[in-house]
Amino acid sequence: MSDLGALPVQAYLTACLLAGGIGLWLGRVAWHERDEPGGLEVALYLLCGGGVALLYAVRIALPGEVAMTVALNLSTPLVGALPVLWICFALAFTGHERWRTERRIVALATPAFVWVLLAWSSETHGLARRSVTAVVDGPFTLLGYGLGPVGGAYVLLAYGLCVAGALLVVDLYERTGNRYRLQTFVVLLGTLFPFLAGVATFVDVGSYASLSWLPTAFVIHGVFLYGTVFWLGTLDAAVVARDTAVEVMQDPVIVSGSDGRIRDLNPAAEALLPPDAVGSSLPAVFPRLEDGSEHPIAIGDRQFDIQENPITDPRGTDRGHVFLLRDVTAREQRQAALERRETELERQNERLAEFAGVVSHDLRNPLAAASAAVELARQRGDDPDGSLERAANAHERMDDMIEGLLALATAGETVDDLDRVSLDGTVRRVWSRLETADATLVVEGDATALADRDRLEQLLSNLFRNAIEHAGEDVAVTVSVASDGDGVTLAVGDDGPGIPKAERENVTERGVSLGGGTGLGLAIVGDIVEAHGWTLTVTESDAGGARFVIEGLEAGES
Repeated sequence: MSDLGALPVQAYLTACLLAGGIGLWLGRVAWHERDEPGGLEVALYLLCGGGVALLYAVRIALPGEVAMTVALNLSTPLVGALPVLWICFALAFTGHERWRTERRIVALATPAFVWVLLAWSSETHGLARRSVTAVVDGPFTLLGYGLGPVGGAYVLLAYGLCVAGALLVVDLYERTGNRYRLQTFVVLLGTLFPFLAGVATFVDVGSYASLSWLPTAFVIHGVFLYGTVFWLGTLDAAVVARDTAVEVMQDPVIVSGSDGRIRDLNPAAEALLPPDAVGSSLPAVFPRLEDGSEHPIAIGDRQFDIQENPITDPRGTDRGHVFLLRDVTAREQRQAALERRETELERQNERLAEFAGVVSHDLRNPLAAASAAVELARQRGDDPDGSLERAANAHERMDDMIEGLLALATAGETVDDLDRVSLDGTVRRVWSRLETADATLVVEGDATALADRDRLEQLLSNLFRNAIEHAGEDVAVTVSVASDGDGVTLAVGDDGPGIPKAERENVTERGVSLGGGTGLGLAIVGDIVEAHGWTLTVTESDAGGARFVIEGLEAGES
């Protein structure tokens, strides 16, 4: 039994008892909150560490070698569990849950289990411990023993697990942002205590060569882990969410260090770059990525936009760059298709303009000459069979078609400049220019709208002519103008025979005529409406005739 009256013994016993009490109490608290990531491992670590500290105090305070041996054997499985619990915690803390399979945990725990069994039976073979006897070291009476081959191997394994867990945390420290580095620093700081205590114990540092500092160090380490998990909050959710997001991203992510070498790739980038890309120089593997000379860049049959973000430490020092390659192949294909379409439309518009020029200059002149010749012939002689009259009508129809084709060539052009026009004044002005015979016009309402003045007048002229042509020279035309806040609706109706429902949807298509006309007048109306971004609806008027409703006109500022 140790000299309980000696100050060193009292101090160390107090430290062990305090550490044991803290370990068991915090372990109990952590057990109730073990749903936190890594919480279960921390709870078990604290309970084991607290048990080891209390049993070590028992070994010092109790008299007799047998009692000390019993306490040693009781603490053996607790000591064996600590390295396994540490590496399991490190895997959970650093977001490597996929490594924490049941088979791997069993594989890690098996050496500890074997060591515990051999330690308990060392008196028969000495594989784990040798020469277990009481040793007096100053005021302390301690149970001393040497390590057998299995015991030495397990000590190396325990330190290996300790170092492996620490390396996982160091890796996490390097790849997490500044916001989370406090947690990783606290874990690493706590890991130093059992490591240094083990070194001090085995190297015999201090006044008492046989005294072990590991029991209190285990509890201190557990307290650091508890503080990280339950006070600061673990990185598990943040790290796993971030890593998972990067891993499952369809877009490649490339991380380069400050030395310009590739440090990490997500699976999408691994499929894009050579197998040995990690560790290679970024300019050598991907020169176009770093200099940004080409956007987007082409890789095989795919194209990518590049988003580059610097990596800096808390002092603002450059630590590397993250490159996000966004796959824009579909976008570029659509853009190329759109450009081809626009080019084709430009060629079509050019051909249409050339056609309009031919119609205007090469057809109208001979048509005018033919019309003049027919009129002269009609004035000089008789026309008993009406041939000259039919020729004159044909010439007039050809002139209407030419005029319609010229209007159609420009009706669908995009409207760029809009004028503020009074709809009432525009309607009456267009009506006054037409040969309306006995037709009548009624205008209901007025509003100022934004429109291309010339094309709006052409639209109204075509609707009025359509009404006179199909409803007769005594047709009654009603124009209604309604304003609704920022929008204006314009409707033109007549009291003619109307348009059958089956024909209303296609009446504005080119070449469609219900009464022997050219089929271009309403097509021009449809193109003008579309060029302005308005909508056209064909319905039945109150008098049973046709009614053309144009919606979407933008109200002009008053």
